[in-house]
Amino acid sequence: MALSEREHQVLDSIARQFAADDPALARSFSEHGTGPVTAERIAGRWDAWPAALIAVCLALFAVVLILSGSPQA
Repeated sequence: MALSEREHQVLDSIARQFAADDPALARSFSEHGTGPVTAERIAGRWDAWPAALIAVCLALFAVVLILSGSPQA
């Protein structure tokens, strides 16, 4: 959603007042606002494979332990 001309004017006025009130802080903020805006990464379907692999290995280990136990007398 684009801003109207009036909204741009209000934001510019706020920015000018902010820069006049505290130039050092305004300069510091202006250095951080550059570059593309990115969203937080959403986990994909293959991101859980390490946990699934560990679960499979533990299950196999449990089966091996059960099958290799001492024979009943």
